[in-house]
Amino acid sequence: MLKKLESGPGAGLLSLALVLSGLALGHSLVVTQWGLTGGISVLDSMVSATLAITGFTLVWIGLKRPETQATMLGYAGGNLIWVGLFEWTWHYFGHWLKLEPIMDGEFEIIAPGLLMIQSTGLLVIGLLIFLGSNKDTRCRMFLWFHRNFRLRPGRMTPGYQRQFSRITAIETIFLIWFIYLCAIVINDPRLIKYDSPAAMAITVGFIVWGLYLANKLMKIRTLAAAFRYAIPTGSILWLPIEAFSRWGLYPEIWIKPFQYTIPMLLIAAAFLLGVSWIYQTDARRMATSAVEL
Repeated sequence: MLKKLESGPGAGLLSLALVLSGLALGHSLVVTQWGLTGGISVLDSMVSATLAITGFTLVWIGLKRPETQATMLGYAGGNLIWVGLFEWTWHYFGHWLKLEPIMDGEFEIIAPGLLMIQSTGLLVIGLLIFLGSNKDTRCRMFLWFHRNFRLRPGRMTPGYQRQFSRITAIETIFLIWFIYLCAIVINDPRLIKYDSPAAMAITVGFIVWGLYLANKLMKIRTLAAAFRYAIPTGSILWLPIEAFSRWGLYPEIWIKPFQYTIPMLLIAAAFLLGVSWIYQTDARRMATSAVEL
């Protein structure tokens, strides 16, 4: 059973479940931090700084680790950097600039911090163009553009060694950023509006896209590669998961951790258990190889 999770289709299912759980826990972490620190304050800033520094440290440690360990350290580090650095920056500058939230009647649709994120849309596109110009990239999205639009920037460097922790951290950050931007555009009543037919059509499109990626994910037989592919797959599927909750199909328990404490603690425990198990994959393989020798 466990062997199938390391090299069979189960690797994709496990990775996807962990990525979706990680997205939920990331939201809960932000809400919990604000609830315990009281929001914008010196204490909250210190907690955010600690999270960001921890994230960068994990990514740096992962630079010299085996592929699976590097992938998990990069994923954890990327999430902590997002919460500690990116979330802090946009929340605080939205407050300091005294931005007014976007309202739909009495319901707040887009908070000031999210408006700050919305303003970075073109910045993300510009950064992705620079990242996509890397001739040694192995990103499947970039390679698709290189192949279909004849944009190959050059021949790959022979013997090039990938830094999986750095790659995974960047992938994690940019995908969270991308999904934020998509959700903001869809929910913004000045643009599409969350309950419009266009928003529903786009949501269906994301479901189809996510299921297409999930099908490809199940064909990946190595755990580290499956987990990295699960990051975009889970991120794409996360948008309809949030949309369905806004349509009233179920509560958003991930943004109400104080109200749904037990379910979120169970998700956190399962997530930590799964991530720890994957992290030890390299050590198990080395031990097995040593025994066989």
